[in-house]
Amino acid sequence: MEAAVLPSRAAYLIAGGSEAGFRTAVTQASDRWGGMTEPIIEARTSGLSQQHQQAVRIAEVEALVNIDADPLAAKDIATGLGLPLVALADMRKSTVVFTCSPAKVQESTDPAYTPIAASPTAPLWQLAVAGCLEPGHREHARVSKLEDEFGRYQLRNDTRIHSTIWQFGEYQSTTPGHTPLVLWVVEGESLRDSLDFWNTRALRPVDTIDMPMMLLPGADAVRHWLNFPEQMAHLLGSRPDQFAPDVALVSRSASPEQLLELASVLRLEPTDERPRAGARTPVPPTRTAPFTFRTDLDPWDWVSLERHYGVPTSFDVQAFADGPSTLRFTQPVRFSGHAGALVRIWGEPLLGLPTRPSIAQLVHPDAQWRDGKLQLAFLPMSHQLAVQMTFPLLSQATEQLLDDVTAAHQLSSAGRLGTALAKRADSSALLEPGIYEAAVALTTPRSKELMKRLKELRAEGSPDADLAELAATWGGRSERRYLPADKLQNVRAEDRAAALERLCSLGWAERGLESDCPSCNSRSFVPLSQTSGSPQCPGCGAVSAYQSGGIAAAVYYRLDSFTDRASDNGLLPHLLVIAELCRRKPRSFFLPGTDVSFADGSQEEVDIFGLWDGKVVSGEVKTSASEFDEAQLRRDVTLSQRLGADVHLLASVTPVEKAVRVTAQTLCDEAGLKLEVLDQADLRPATHKPVPATAADGLGWLRTGVADLASLIEQGKPINRGQVAQILKTASGGAAPVPGHIEALTWMLSEARDDAAELLPRWLAALDAVVRQHGAAEQKE
Repeated sequence: MEAAVLPSRAAYLIAGGSEAGFRTAVTQASDRWGGMTEPIIEARTSGLSQQHQQAVRIAEVEALVNIDADPLAAKDIATGLGLPLVALADMRKSTVVFTCSPAKVQESTDPAYTPIAASPTAPLWQLAVAGCLEPGHREHARVSKLEDEFGRYQLRNDTRIHSTIWQFGEYQSTTPGHTPLVLWVVEGESLRDSLDFWNTRALRPVDTIDMPMMLLPGADAVRHWLNFPEQMAHLLGSRPDQFAPDVALVSRSASPEQLLELASVLRLEPTDERPRAGARTPVPPTRTAPFTFRTDLDPWDWVSLERHYGVPTSFDVQAFADGPSTLRFTQPVRFSGHAGALVRIWGEPLLGLPTRPSIAQLVHPDAQWRDGKLQLAFLPMSHQLAVQMTFPLLSQATEQLLDDVTAAHQLSSAGRLGTALAKRADSSALLEPGIYEAAVALTTPRSKELMKRLKELRAEGSPDADLAELAATWGGRSERRYLPADKLQNVRAEDRAAALERLCSLGWAERGLESDCPSCNSRSFVPLSQTSGSPQCPGCGAVSAYQSGGIAAAVYYRLDSFTDRASDNGLLPHLLVIAELCRRKPRSFFLPGTDVSFADGSQEEVDIFGLWDGKVVSGEVKTSASEFDEAQLRRDVTLSQRLGADVHLLASVTPVEKAVRVTAQTLCDEAGLKLEVLDQADLRPATHKPVPATAADGLGWLRTGVADLASLIEQGKPINRGQVAQILKTASGGAAPVPGHIEALTWMLSEARDDAAELLPRWLAALDAVVRQHGAAEQKE
């Protein structure tokens, strides 16, 4: 398993335009581990700006702390963001207390170069640059009153606010790569520049990429800073040539002329070179003077990307399926005193579980889900951690989810049959060609179906002879239906024998012979294990025969009584749908029919309910899609919503028409559910004989798969199992990859991504050469 250690962090809510609120928020953040990454957001009468909402979401804070915003407005904002609201006076009593002073995580520094901070009454831009140190506060930092020091210390990232991110990192981050230096310029006492700079810097990558940011006053101040342009040039000249331009000048208060004047003071030259950011291997040479700038770049695009905070570690766990498991590991952060922290844990035993509060509490009573991981808080934080957890099975998690939303629940009669049938054999066999159709063909017609067919024939004006034949075939049967392979309908001739034999291997069907009695003219199925030299008619007891009219005896097949009953009750479509869902996402579990009772006394039956790789799925399965009228769809979607589903399932063995899909999608959108439709195209796809592949085909498939993989890695984004499966499918010419192949490549990409990024371009070049050589050889032939 893996774990990440990080501080509990907050976002500070201030009144619109409140300089006092900004000062207080900076003061609070300066005294907290991770404080530089805590956003400060304005609560205006119109609510939060889109950028501030995005900042809070990306920052993944634990709570909002109200500094001086209107309490009612603050409450509405917290509700909209789905975060707890904490009063400033209660910060040390809430969930945001699980952190520490920066001094507890700060590594040793040169005493001669103490980090600087601003006083509480300093200009706003200095507070934003360096953080705040309150009078009398004992800290390894000093209050500076020299304006130029706030510029110089930024060049070294050596301010008090920078010290809050010692041993704070990201275990996974999506970034644009190395970017130009973002130089924010403030003219006068501009809250807007200081606030926007603070929030942009709060979201920049902490330790995964080089993205320097600075905030400076205008040219009238900077021109008097001795040797500052040379120090700036030294920083710019130390950076590899992985981006352009060198500097992005940004301001909310400075005019274009004022920006150009500061650029001149810093000896920067304007450029119209196309902006770029990235990371190159091998690392290119450093950039050289003259250093360039642009004033039309928005740094928000470089920071508004997903990331996962925390310093990671991995460890081994002996996990028990039905009982407590103890997780023991050495946490990776070195604390120098009393400190609190959060620990996020993830790994194989938690995969497939839904991120619901009740499921987290099944694992540990104090746990909660954060960022898709299980989070625990520790105060104090020790170097060695030992945590006892209970990892529920997916079946146990499904039961808990039903307990959360119902007064009572139990498997329906159909659900009990389906569960028992699935336990007898792997029902995923129903997905194989002809298996489902063969089972349906062997299902014994019952009186309900007989009545339906009689009414249809009567309505069509069929003669009595047809009715008599139907009655002879179906009516009054005490015996289960049996058929030879050549009588199977809706199964390709080449698949019939294999499908019937597969049913026998599953234990769902049996082989036998047909006895033909000359005395009572009846026919009976005799299992092969019960055949004898002289068969006896089960009706009249006369000696019968296994053949008639000189025709050789044929092998017949019939379902065993339990499977026949389950199929007659319509359970095979349920199992077929479950098999397809589990094929797509193996970490899944479903109940094939459940009776539920709600607190208001209402009762319903849901065809399928369960977990689909962490998502809660509820839905209805029909043998024929024609049964999905609007009333049925409304009932089904409403039930899925009441059951707390993430995904509503609409499934049928026959094609689902576009109108039904549109109606279902509209209802799901209104209910806040995702719609998943499975029909004939998904459950019973047409089978085609494989076309023999040539060597040229194989090379082409492999080359395309490698190119797709290289492209994904170059984007720098996490690669999920679905993308891995598609790459493997492409490389094999369309053949579905097995789960083991998917897991192996996914693991390799997580463990050796950098090596893969270096190897794949060379492999692509080699494949291109081989493809050309093979093509030339074929042309010569």
